[in-house]
Amino acid sequence: MIRESLIHLYGQIEGELVRINDGFHNTVYTTRHFIFRVTPSSRRKKSDIINELTFIESLWKDGVPVSLPIKSVSERLVEALDDNHYVVAFEKAKGTPIDVTISDVWNQELYFYWGNLLGKIHSAGKKIKVDRPIWTADHPDLLNLFPEISSESIANTYKQLLKQLVTFPQTPDLFGLIHNDFHQGNIFVNEGNLTVFDFDDCAYHWFAYDLATAFYHAYWQTSSYTPENTNFSREFWEHFLRGYQQEHKISKELIQQIPIFLKIREIFLYILFLEKWDLKNLQDWQAYTLTDLKNNIESRKSYSDVNFTEMIDNFGSGKIQ
Repeated sequence: MIRESLIHLYGQIEGELVRINDGFHNTVYTTRHFIFRVTPSSRRKKSDIINELTFIESLWKDGVPVSLPIKSVSERLVEALDDNHYVVAFEKAKGTPIDVTISDVWNQELYFYWGNLLGKIHSAGKKIKVDRPIWTADHPDLLNLFPEISSESIANTYKQLLKQLVTFPQTPDLFGLIHNDFHQGNIFVNEGNLTVFDFDDCAYHWFAYDLATAFYHAYWQTSSYTPENTNFSREFWEHFLRGYQQEHKISKELIQQIPIFLKIREIFLYILFLEKWDLKNLQDWQAYTLTDLKNNIESRKSYSDVNFTEMIDNFGSGKIQ
C-alpha cells in the first residue's frame, strides 16, 4: 500500500522499496535512487519541514554536499501521505555508510574533511534565515528533555549544564543554525567525498553541539569496535578541528562548550533509548548501554580522556591557522 501511495505521488519507483528501521522519529524507505521519509504530522508541522528543506537547498547552493529533496509529480517538496503523515523524497546519497573498522575509510583524512564539512555548514547557515526551533537563555531545554527525565539526579545534572551555557555570549562565532544530529550515521562516503543528510532536527543552537555530537558517536564506535586505536581522540580532534578551522572560526569559548555538550548528548541518548527501546525485552548490549550511560551521567564522568585545555592552547588561541 505504501508503494502504491508513493508511486501516485512521485511517479514510477525503480527497484524494491525497503524500510529502514533505525530511525527513532521517522519512518524511512529506500529505493534504487531515492529516500522517502515519512513523518507523523503530530511531530512536525508542514511549515517546519519546508523550512528544513529551505536550509538544505541553501546549503547546496553554497557548495555544501547534501542530499537534496525531490519534488513530487505535483511539483511539491512536501506531500500529505495520508491524514496523519507527511512524506518527503530525497536524492539517495552516493557511496556507503562510514565504517569505523575500515582503516582506508576511518582515518585522519576523513576526520579532516568531516570537520571541514561541518565548518562549511556553520558558515553557510549564517547567510539565511528560516523559522526553526531556537535555544534561548529563557528556554534552554531545546532538546525538550526535562519532561522525560524521571531521575532527580540526572535532572539536576542537566540543569547545571544548561546554566553553564547561559554564561556564554550568543555571538555569530558560537551560535547559529546547526545540523543538530551531526554524527557519522548521517554521512555517506564515496571515494573520499562526503555527503550529509537528515537535517530533520536542524535548529538555532550552539555550534559546539554539532562538534560534540560528531566526537561522541565517533569515539563510542571506535572504542567499541577498535579499542586498540588508543590514539583516536587526539588524532580525531587534531584533524577534525584543522578542517573545521578552514571554514569557521574556532575560539576558546567554542572549545570550552564541547565537554558540556558531550554530557548533554549523553543525557539525550539515555532518555531517547529509555523512550524507544522495549525495556521489558532488552538485549544484553542495550541493558549494558543504559546502565553505563546512567552511571556515567550520575558520576559526571568525563567522556574520553581528551585534554580540552590543551585544545584551547592549540586552536582556541589562534596559533594554528
